Amino acid sequence: MKARGWLIYEEEHAKKNKAFIEWFLDEAIELEIELDFILQSRISFGVHNYQLVLLLDDAPLSESPDFVIMRNIDPLFNEQLERMRIPCFNSHHVSVICNDKARTHQYLAGKGIPMLDTYFMEADKLLTGNLPLPIPFIIKTRTGRGGGDVFMVENIEQVEAVHAQLSARSIILQPLAGSPGKDLRVYVLGSEVVWAVLRSNKNSFKANYTLGGQAEAYSLNEAELIIVNKIIEQFDFGLVGIDFLFDEDGRLLFNEIEDVVGCRTLCVTSDINIVKSYLEFILQKLGFEGEPT
Repeated sequence: MKARGWLIYEEEHAKKNKAFIEWFLDEAIELEIELDFILQSRISFGVHNYQLVLLLDDAPLSESPDFVIMRNIDPLFNEQLERMRIPCFNSHHVSVICNDKARTHQYLAGKGIPMLDTYFMEADKLLTGNLPLPIPFIIKTRTGRGGGDVFMVENIEQVEAVHAQLSARSIILQPLAGSPGKDLRVYVLGSEVVWAVLRSNKNSFKANYTLGGQAEAYSLNEAELIIVNKIIEQFDFGLVGIDFLFDEDGRLLFNEIEDVVGCRTLCVTSDINIVKSYLEFILQKLGFEGEPT
């Protein structure tokens, strides 16, 4: 029996990731998976006649998928799927924790994972003068992605400017890391480390590849693997990216976890077929044979 799955994007990111989507669909054919690409705008979900319901193009499903690869951020939808016994990759738990920087730090605190001091607040508090960190510091929105909504402030005028831009958003505050403009992304599939990429940017404190940073393969040492595995042990991951900063001595500091992780830096620094590996992982997780003909 063939596995049937959905690959879900929202429209804006689908346009930017057309090649990645086609890669999924091509590998699915090789693995004899019936994988449908679906925009989330086509889906409605909720409760009807006291029961959870999932509609596609406003019609009830004739048959539910065996799994969903969720490439959009909507933890409520992930939870709906799981409550309807449809496995979702990544899970609702991963989505709700990892797409919120405050929740992620709160969840991982006290587990022996080195991280920067991190304070949670509303942006409106920036002008009260009652701040837990001295200037300079970093301001991040709790839900920003890809280096967006991340600001370094070095004086009160910059604090005021960021406040005006963020208004009533929920934010976190952190001190500057020891090595600005450099970070590490560790790609994880299930409980296994797939690859690590060092990202650097000489022109910005943000090292993101999509913001002009450089990327190169990185070999994790034993001490770094211990830290990564401490994080892995706290979750039931599908495919994620765990991001780290570096302190003054070059040691890892946990930064964030990317649930809907981009794979550009993995692709430009390795020949790993991450899409095939991900689909094979899902088949194994669900108990399907999934061997190509």
